Parts: sequence; structure tokens; C-alpha cells
Amino acid sequence: MLMHIKSGIYFILLFCLVFRAAGSVAAPLIPKGTASEKELKLLRDSLKRDLKEARINSNDKTSPNFTAARNSLAHAFKNPYGKNNPEVYLQAANTEYLCFQTERNKPASGSKMDEKVIYVSTAAGFQYYAKAYRMYRDPKIAKSVSQPSAKAFQQMRSNAYELYRSTQGFRATAGYYFKQKDWKSAYTYFKLASESLDCDMLTDYANSNPAMKADFEKFRIDSIRQQLIYSCAVTAVLLEDHPLAVKELEAARFTGIEPNRVRQQLCKEYLALHDTVGYERSLRDGVAVLPTEPWFAENLLNLYLAQNDHNQALSVIDLVIKNAPDNAHNIELKGQLLDETGQTEDAEGVYKLAILHDSTLLVSYSALGRIYFNRAIELENHMIEARQFDRIYEVVVPRYELALPYYEKAYQNDKERKDSSIAAAIRTILYKRFQSPKCKNAKALIRRYNEVSRAYGMTEL
Repeated sequence: MLMHIKSGIYFILLFCLVFRAAGSVAAPLIPKGTASEKELKLLRDSLKRDLKEARINSNDKTSPNFTAARNSLAHAFKNPYGKNNPEVYLQAANTEYLCFQTERNKPASGSKMDEKVIYVSTAAGFQYYAKAYRMYRDPKIAKSVSQPSAKAFQQMRSNAYELYRSTQGFRATAGYYFKQKDWKSAYTYFKLASESLDCDMLTDYANSNPAMKADFEKFRIDSIRQQLIYSCAVTAVLLEDHPLAVKELEAARFTGIEPNRVRQQLCKEYLALHDTVGYERSLRDGVAVLPTEPWFAENLLNLYLAQNDHNQALSVIDLVIKNAPDNAHNIELKGQLLDETGQTEDAEGVYKLAILHDSTLLVSYSALGRIYFNRAIELENHMIEARQFDRIYEVVVPRYELALPYYEKAYQNDKERKDSSIAAAIRTILYKRFQSPKCKNAKALIRRYNEVSRAYGMTEL
């Protein structure tokens, strides 16, 4: 019994020696002249008392009270002398480390281990160790506190790596919360897992320990690093935090994981933020990286159409057509874009290609009729200006006739009679035809004229 007590005392003393208790207290964040020396002494004494109570409650081998230890530490962190004090962070880390060890060893004594306690204490302990390690190495802070020995620094790094390794670099922790659909916690731990790959405390430890370095490098292989970046993006999306999702998805673009899904979601996140510039840039990236995926080209085309930017739309339409070569409506749309930008001759050929794919198109037939109709008008105006009236019926009317078959087909396809310009053009052509001195079927032409007029609610002859 005595040996058991002695061994317990020896363990506590050893632990306290390795992580030396605060011999001095860091300079407080108290403006000069705001507190008396007596008040400052009370604060210093309070901090020492809190740290002592935390050590006692944490190191009790028979009945550790980690809740009480954490309460003391919470009070210590609020103390002006406890802020930016590495000794407080180190004690907090030691408390979490002991909590982790205690919980992990429960099955050996027949008790049930609480998985969540393990995940919480390992993550908190690691972060406290990392914070203390950086602070001890900060020249501005280090000079005001007692520095741990080289052995204590090594123990600090060793404990931190044990916490890190026990959860597979916090990937298991993140996975646990992901299964619980606790997206906020899952994101936090995926982020911790990603950032800890380059933690200075671990890299320093690895550089000083060849065996550990080889083990640590297993966590840092490229596939794990990329998977963590991707996992951060997935959980950020699930959190519905659009700015955060954009940030993480931008990083995930370079992982090579689910390139289509990542880029599409990035576009959607930019849309949710009403960031048109980011949306367009992401669509263009998708087009460049995934040219055979129609989603990006189609949405980029729709964006330019919404912006009424026909030239930019033309820069995308060929890729849209390439991804769906039998889609006559896309071909027709290209004809319209060429038409709108004044490239009438090119548009004519595209419209004809469209109707080869689909004879039920309305716009292509109507547009072809309009192209030939306008050419006839130009010729007629030119002849009027040249006062060649006697040749108008002989030369111009046949030009109008070229437009008529296309307008007739458009009339046939306009089932709902919405495009009255079709009727107006047909009526004009028919009128010019039966006004010709050489017309031999005026009655039939007038009958057709009236038929078309009735269909569109226009005045008959």
C-alpha cells in the first residue's frame, strides 16, 4: 500500500518536473496606473492558486476531477496574468492529455470508454500544446516566463503527437462528427487535421526524431492532404456558409477530387452570393478543365444571353453545339447570335443547318424568310432610287418569291399564331405578286392572302 502511494506521488512529482509549474508569472495586460500593487499581487496569487488546483485535480490517480480542473483553468485564462501566458496553456494541455489517458484506459479496468470524451480531449490538448509551444518560442513572451527544459519541450511534443496519432491526425474525430451530421464540428476538425500537417511543433519533433519522422510522413502524403481539403469544402457546403464554402471550394479545385462536382458547387455558391464575376470565372474554369461536361458551357452561355452579350455568347455556343450536336435549337440559337451581330450570311447557313436537323423549327424558317425578304427590299429601294420602275416587277418580285417558301413553313410551324410578322411578310409577297401585270392567278392569291389574314386577325382584302 505504501509503495503504491509512493509510486503515485513519484508520478505526480515527475509530471510536475517535466512540465515545470509557473515559477514566475507573465506580464499582465493591465494598463499602468489602473491597479495597485496589492491588487496585482492578488491577481498573481489567484493565478498560482488556479494552476495548482488544476494540477491537483488532473493528477489525482484515484479520482481525477477534470471538470474542476477545467473550471480552474477557465478562471486562470480570464486572469490578466493568465492571458498570453504559455504556462496556463501548458497546464490546460496536460489536463486534457491526462483526461485522454484516463478515458482510454477505462476498458482495462472494466469500464466503458466514452468515444466523444476522447475526441474532445485529444483535440483540445493538441491545440493547447501547440499554442504553448509557439508562445514559449516567441521572444516577446518567453523572456517573462520560466522556460521548460529541453526534456520538457521533448515531452510536450511527444504528448502532442500521441494525441494527434491516436485519432489518425484528427481525421477520425472529424469523421465522428460528420456521421452525427454535426457539420460545424466536422468542419472544425477537418480543418484542424489539415492545418496540423504543417504544425511547427510536430515538424520540429519529427526533425529531431528519425523514427517519428517516418511515421509522421504517413499522415502527410499527398492523397491525405488533398482529401482533407476536399472534406473541408464538403462540410462548408453542408454548413450553408456561402463565403466559407467559396473559400474551401476554391482550394478544393486543385485536389483533383470530384472536379465536376467541386466546380459546379463553386458556381452555385457564387450565385448564392450574387457574385457574377466569380460565377463567370468559375464557369470559364469549368469549360477549360472539363470541356466535355455540358453544364458549364450551357450555363456560361445562359449568363451571356442574360447579359445580352452576343459576342461572348458566340464564343461559347460552338462548344455547346459540340457537346450536343443533334440539338437543333442550339444550332438555331447560333444563327440568331450571328444574325444579331450583323453576320447575316453566316447566319443564313446556320439556320439552314438547323432546319436540316428539325423541320418543325419556327425561328429558323422565319429568319430565313426575313433575310431573303430584306434583300428583296434593298434591291427594290435601289431600283426606285435608280428610277428603274419598269423592271421592278420583273426583277424584284422573283426575289421576294425566294422568301415565300420559308415564311410558308414558318406559318405552318406557328401553331399558336404568335408571330404576326410572318403573316405581314406573306401578305406583302402575295400582294406584290398579284399586282404584277403578268399575274394569272390573282383570285387564288387573294384567297390565300385572306386566309393568312384571318389566321392572325388582320384585315382581309
